[in-house]
Amino acid sequence: MQAVILTGGLGTRLRPATYRIPKGLIEVGGRPFLEHLILYLKKFRIEDILLCTGYLGEMIEEYFGGGGRLGVRVNYSREFKPLGTGGALKLALPLLEDIFFLLNGDTFLPIDYAGMKDGFKRSTALALLSVFPVEGTEITPNLRVEGGEITGCSMTIQEKALTHADAGVRLFRKEAANYFPPDEAFSLERVLYPRLIEADKILAWLVRRRFYDIGTPERVKEFEEYLNEHNAKSRYPHPVNPVDPVKK
Repeated sequence: MQAVILTGGLGTRLRPATYRIPKGLIEVGGRPFLEHLILYLKKFRIEDILLCTGYLGEMIEEYFGGGGRLGVRVNYSREFKPLGTGGALKLALPLLEDIFFLLNGDTFLPIDYAGMKDGFKRSTALALLSVFPVEGTEITPNLRVEGGEITGCSMTIQEKALTHADAGVRLFRKEAANYFPPDEAFSLERVLYPRLIEADKILAWLVRRRFYDIGTPERVKEFEEYLNEHNAKSRYPHPVNPVDPVKK
């Protein structure tokens, strides 16, 4: 199974550290953040990793190489100018498997990836997004979910009609590229998601928690505390089961 990880960002909120190293190589709990993510994926036999790099991408390639040290296979797609989340995926199109996970290289969501994959394979959707309900939280929603389907997003409806937030893990069929715009650079959230919603080709996978991220020094500390709390016996914590499987 393949996981595509978007790790080309500038990491501006982590400067000055990210003047010297890319955000994905920021050390947390004795390892680069990306290494935690890759080893967690390996627990679910997701061992084909495609890193979509950009800023200081040569350092990521030098560190991970072909992936043999971690017992995985690592390939690379590198952008030499900002292309957005969609543009980075479009650039990597020749390297994509028919079904693949898509993750952010600065977020960590401890869920059951195998269960999510099995739910997706039972569906005919082109995309499955992990989502969590925001009711009772201070998190801003960006999706509307009804009966397991994503029926709206922040680009198409008013915020008061939104119910869930993107939890950062997605599954795609390569066929979703048929809905890419002709543009070289574009955003998945702003361009692709509305098109898939309109075509009724995108579903929701409900989870109980928001991802951990390393967007700021404070959040790096939160993730390190999470590792310390949950990894007394194992470096990689047990996944959180989804609230509800995919509906169709």
